[in-house]
Amino acid sequence: MNKSFKLIILSLVFLMMAAGSVGANQTVNEQYPLSSGVQYSKYTHTSGGTNRINHLAVNLNDATTNVTLGLPTPFASRIRTTTLATQNIAPGHRVVGAVNAAFFDMSEGYPLFLIAQKNRIINGGKVSKGSHEYLNVPTAFGVKDGQGIIDYFDFDITLQAKGNNYEMSGMNREREAGETIIFTSGHYKSSTGSNQFGFEILVETEKSTKNISFGDTITGKVKAITPYGQSITNIPENSFVISVQGTSPYNKPEHLQELAIGSEVSATFTVDSKWHNADYIVASGPMLVRNGAPYIMMNTSSARATEVTARTVVGLSKDKKTIHLITVDGKQTASKGMNMSQLANYLISLGVDTAINLDGGGSTTMGIRKYGTNVVSLANVPSGGSERAVNAILQAVSTAPLTPAKHIKYTRTNVGTMLVGTTSTISVQYVMDANYNTIPHEGRLAFNSKNGTLNVSGYSFTPTVAGREELNMYHDGTLFQSFPVNVVDAPTTMSISGTTSLGEGDSANYTLQNVKDSAGQDVIYNASQIQWSVEGGIGTIAANGRFVATKAGTGAIVAKLGTKTVKMAVQVKAAGLFKDVPANYTYAKELAFLVNNKYITGYEDGTFRPSNTLSRAHGAVIIARVLGLDTQNVVDSGFADVPTTYTYYKEIAAVYNAGIIDGFEGKFNPSGILTRAQMAKIIVNAFKLQGTSTQTFSDVAADHWSVPYISTLLANDVTTGYEDGTFKPNQAITRMHYGLFLYRVLN
Repeated sequence: MNKSFKLIILSLVFLMMAAGSVGANQTVNEQYPLSSGVQYSKYTHTSGGTNRINHLAVNLNDATTNVTLGLPTPFASRIRTTTLATQNIAPGHRVVGAVNAAFFDMSEGYPLFLIAQKNRIINGGKVSKGSHEYLNVPTAFGVKDGQGIIDYFDFDITLQAKGNNYEMSGMNREREAGETIIFTSGHYKSSTGSNQFGFEILVETEKSTKNISFGDTITGKVKAITPYGQSITNIPENSFVISVQGTSPYNKPEHLQELAIGSEVSATFTVDSKWHNADYIVASGPMLVRNGAPYIMMNTSSARATEVTARTVVGLSKDKKTIHLITVDGKQTASKGMNMSQLANYLISLGVDTAINLDGGGSTTMGIRKYGTNVVSLANVPSGGSERAVNAILQAVSTAPLTPAKHIKYTRTNVGTMLVGTTSTISVQYVMDANYNTIPHEGRLAFNSKNGTLNVSGYSFTPTVAGREELNMYHDGTLFQSFPVNVVDAPTTMSISGTTSLGEGDSANYTLQNVKDSAGQDVIYNASQIQWSVEGGIGTIAANGRFVATKAGTGAIVAKLGTKTVKMAVQVKAAGLFKDVPANYTYAKELAFLVNNKYITGYEDGTFRPSNTLSRAHGAVIIARVLGLDTQNVVDSGFADVPTTYTYYKEIAAVYNAGIIDGFEGKFNPSGILTRAQMAKIIVNAFKLQGTSTQTFSDVAADHWSVPYISTLLANDVTTGYEDGTFKPNQAITRMHYGLFLYRVLN
């Protein structure tokens, strides 16, 4: 590690030591194992704002568990985290969770920083300048010898030429001011693409330079040197290029000035020993936590550090055997995100010992293998609304082999204490082995009864005997699960729900309620098992509990379920003449007389509507019926509002011809309301009643035109008036009262 980086580290450590810590103020929304060594958790964290957090805890103590690096093909391209993780699933290598990893160039897709795998240098990368940058000191995450590493790294490329050593600035990346970069045929582009402020040396080797590993030295001879301002446009496979930046043709490194065609040049690639032979190295930053304390390796006041946004993190336990892959959703109403200080403090509250920041913002993604599937699905909510394609991922991998079935998720109908004869059907969502790998179950599951008291058919079973039974589940002929089935031959308690009183011809629905066993638990049964019956001959009842009353009297609705029988007393009342006129109606006798003699009829819907008012036309029709008037041979009444086409023209003409009803100013007003006073006149005229009474009514003035007619009705006991001493002459007569007056005259 060079001196400038050491100075930056010392200054940054001083800056970040002021950071505080907070408690893990969060709710666990979900938590379950994805494999024998990987635990998934989803939290809602509410300290300093609400955040959605997804967490994979990967236990490297489990021999079948690891965190590996996933890269797209071709390397300098981008792919979604969940897509790449799913592509990497294979027998013996099952990806159960993944997060996005390396920072990358948004336009071309290549990673910005060092990536190596099994010592092979995938990307040389760079270390950014300035404490506001994420990777301003060389830090990385990797796995080596079965444990995680988060630490500084020292990646060096040393050039040997003319007996001199020269430290290169980087490898296979854009050349910046004052730098000398080495390009191999493993570069993601065929040319260096360097700017015009420098020159380049093409070195031809005896073997391919496409795959370079730590510890390698490649040697060759200078084949070409470009003039200042030009670059190599093609890198042959057995070559490498030394790209030198300078402000003028004479501003060349001293020991490179003497190079000429044919000069021998070597390049050696090394990394410090703690990273040598690592499974992989992913450079990232800033470091956030070290030894359980905040250790933010960037200026915490910079714009990037203070931005509240989505974050992706990898952390380690103190023993480096648990790797924590964590995402914080951001830029959303339900999850605002965190800045670097909040992030470091949160990780400490989780007990993370060391942690480093990975690419965040719109790239933040976590995918998991959900139960019942063998693909990796999105677990978090990306800030951009959808998953972004990235350049590299870290994936939690289970290498455990498939084992026999152990876990099953299913639903079944009729769960609880079952009545003998009740059927329950099982629906299976998935079957998993001991390592939570989903295994096929269609055509491979079978069920049977432990004691033989369940009648099993496919995925359904029906108990035949009361008692405690078990249903066994088999996968490929091996028993792996069972569940108890409690069976009774009758409920301990039950009752009937429904009406206790109805009329002849009426119908009602009856159901069972409070169907309980001895422990007070609901007894599960099929509705078809209820045996309904009726006592007392009062009606009939269907299998679904629909009762039809056919005869007045007292009886009972009876229900039998299993061996238990209950009854409900029911009274059926005699039916009235009409739906809205019960048998015990006050004027039932009078109405029956009028209806039986066809003087009065009801409506088409079966109602009589006794309280409805009566029109003058209907009053005339009823009188014509009662008197049996000839309605065929009538003399036109001459009423202007009763043309010959009017429905009741003949009846009105007949009563008019008989001198019973007259009009007013040449009109009859057939739709007008008939008053009680008008009714008195009609009845007196129709039946030619005579006589007078000395009785008077308080609301009928002595000079009222209706006085003689009302007096005659009193004399003939047709009316008595109201209890308050009134007659209410101007009140509209109702259908029932009109009929009542007629009945009294006729009887």
